[in-house]
Amino acid sequence: MKNGRPGSDRAHDGARVRTVLAIFGALWLTNASKPAAAETMQFTITRNGDPIGTHTIEINRAGPETTVNITTDLAVTVLFITAYRLQQRGGERWVTGHLVALNSTTDNNGTHHKVAVMMKGSDLQLNADGKVSRLDKDIVPFSPWNPEFLRHSTVLDTQDGRLSPVSVGDQGLEQLAIRTRTISAHHYAIKSRYSEDVWYDQRGRLVQVKIIGSDGSIILYKPD
Repeated sequence: MKNGRPGSDRAHDGARVRTVLAIFGALWLTNASKPAAAETMQFTITRNGDPIGTHTIEINRAGPETTVNITTDLAVTVLFITAYRLQQRGGERWVTGHLVALNSTTDNNGTHHKVAVMMKGSDLQLNADGKVSRLDKDIVPFSPWNPEFLRHSTVLDTQDGRLSPVSVGDQGLEQLAIRTRTISAHHYAIKSRYSEDVWYDQRGRLVQVKIIGSDGSIILYKPD
């Protein structure tokens, strides 16, 4: 053809394809570089059915690394007087399933604790209220958000940094009423310094915690 339009059209189409591919490539790189959205779990804490506080867990996963922030605030009031208060702030960092850092500050009814864990060589170093010691690199904290602790016989108490023996009783599957629906959850009975019962859904996410208080009261953590 003398006017050369077919060749021109092919060149134009090729340029357009390259442009589209470049746009898709840029979008893919943008999305691939974005970290996964944080998963936030919020629980209301009740005592004998009455709300006394909140428990929030924020989990961020990026490749082999997981970071977790945990906040607990509760207060038990008797005759308009605060009989007991607990405030705890904590953070954990995990890489390929191993704990590499932890920090926690706790006000347990006026008794304060500060706990920090960090890598030191091939092991972990614990600083509990200023007292430094070494930890086994495979230690896990007593953090019910992570069912991994169910497989260990010794756990790290995040309140004061003490190592505690733990035993786990598998109670099997149960039907739990969560919000407006009923779900199948796996129930475990934990015996340690602070005995409690925990339930996980089929994806391994914490869905309920039950603690029996020293006065026999029933304390429940249930999702909002």
